[in-house]
Amino acid sequence: MQVANVLEQRAHHQGRQRKRKCDGRKPCATCVRYEYQCEYTASGKRASLVHLTSDNGPETLPRQQSWPEVPPSVIQLQAHPLTAPGARFHHRGILDPVKTRFVRANSAIAFPRILGMDMESESIPRLHSFAWNLGLRSEEQDLPVDVNSIIPYGEFQRLSAVYFSTVKRELGLLEEVDFGEKSNARYANTQGYNELDLIILMVAALGSFFSSNPHPREADCIQIAKSILITKRMAVNPSYQIVAAWILLTIYLRCTGRPHGSWVASSMALHQAEASGLHKEMQTIAVVYPAASAADHKLVKTRRKLFWIARALNIVLSFEYGRSRVTFDVVTTKKFAPDGVGFAHQYVELADILPSDFVDREREPDPPAALGATLTRIEEIQTESHFITILKADLAFAIYRRLWLMSLTDAKDRAESILNIGKAALIAAEALLETRTPWWNVLHAPFMFVCVTLAVGTPRSFSYVAEAMALLDKIAEAYPTHMVLEARNQAVAMVRMFRQRKEKELEALSALPSTSPPEDAPTIGSGMSQNPCLTDLDWTLGLESFQWDTFLNPQLVMSSQQQSGFANNLSLTDTLGF
Repeated sequence: MQVANVLEQRAHHQGRQRKRKCDGRKPCATCVRYEYQCEYTASGKRASLVHLTSDNGPETLPRQQSWPEVPPSVIQLQAHPLTAPGARFHHRGILDPVKTRFVRANSAIAFPRILGMDMESESIPRLHSFAWNLGLRSEEQDLPVDVNSIIPYGEFQRLSAVYFSTVKRELGLLEEVDFGEKSNARYANTQGYNELDLIILMVAALGSFFSSNPHPREADCIQIAKSILITKRMAVNPSYQIVAAWILLTIYLRCTGRPHGSWVASSMALHQAEASGLHKEMQTIAVVYPAASAADHKLVKTRRKLFWIARALNIVLSFEYGRSRVTFDVVTTKKFAPDGVGFAHQYVELADILPSDFVDREREPDPPAALGATLTRIEEIQTESHFITILKADLAFAIYRRLWLMSLTDAKDRAESILNIGKAALIAAEALLETRTPWWNVLHAPFMFVCVTLAVGTPRSFSYVAEAMALLDKIAEAYPTHMVLEARNQAVAMVRMFRQRKEKELEALSALPSTSPPEDAPTIGSGMSQNPCLTDLDWTLGLESFQWDTFLNPQLVMSSQQQSGFANNLSLTDTLGF
């Protein structure tokens, strides 16, 4: 059926109300342009049919009608009671898919556009930072990067293969086939600036780090990428490539740098993710025309992975380092599904169950109990990944540190779980050491396990100290770096200090005067074995004249009737000779 025939049967609500022509699409061009809720009213009826987008896509009209489908750009989550002109934008976000710029509707850069839409102007102002400052200085220009001169394509392919076999498997970032096609095209034409260069450089650096044959220009890759990210790309609109580059930089700094740098990078990754609108599903925000298709499954998957991986890295780093995490008011982006090959979904799962350190007592009246519940959930997660196994220990140790500071009782109650998780981590760390896979927690987990076993202070915990120290020795032999030797020496020093303290405690106990225990008088009914002074006495003393034959005579065992008659004539004492 043609659109004209449909229009004869159904009238467009907004077009009729505002006297604008409708093109018959769903949603129509008018509603897309002015971000109205697109409604069609059946002729001769008061009721209107409202079509909204769900997670499964736009709803359709009855099957007997053929209705042109266009992905809607505006979704009304609920009927809003506000009556102000911009009520339909209240608590909404606006995304420019071209510049990948996301802001709330109350933003200064969004208000001119919303005002123009409310006036139904033919020339709606674009989403732009009008009058943000006086513009007295020009913006920095992006300089081209010749990736081929830094990492030749053949070397890049080798390093990229290492990245996807190691980093991608654990943290899930980038799709190998898609990235391979894009990087191949970029190497074929390296003219001008392209944000893909940042991803290429970061992948090469991480591949070099995990490779048995590191590339001599690994440091150059990082320095160039950091320079572009920090000095240039922070001042302009973000993009998905920029978010991915910050995530990769976070991973690299966690493997090679100090905790502050990786924490800052993880925070920047999440701030860039928010600026790109990655924390919102496309169906839940107003998308500036031209709209990106909500049905682009590859785009949806990419957005979800970028956001949740960035968030997980920030939460884990903040929880380990003792810093604040980046938080969001409302997150509508769904988690990505497991791919059946990697373990990124488990990394996200572990991060998602970690409690925040900065929760008031009204929301969490019993923080130790919440930490204990989290530890139980961590212990229940089963994985085949050595990296995730060690990560579980890292997080379990972080929980124990909090319990140890909050409540020694709760810390002692959960000590067995901590030791079980730590023991599994030692096995996993040794397995990664054998394959020379230098994840950061290969060293971190054994070192922290030594600290935790000393803090627990039980015979069972002490039994793991030698095993953990032996593993630290193996790590020092494989990677004799300053960081590793420093950790090993500090662990040795802590064990020595702990032993010295125990020796002083024993000396203090040995200095007590040795006194014999007081002799207690035997109590009635107490066994003779309770009094060691009576052990050598002859217990038959004074019973030489006792009539044992009579006492042991079987004929004394009589029926109750015989016994009753016997008792009337003879006392038991007379019979036994007392």
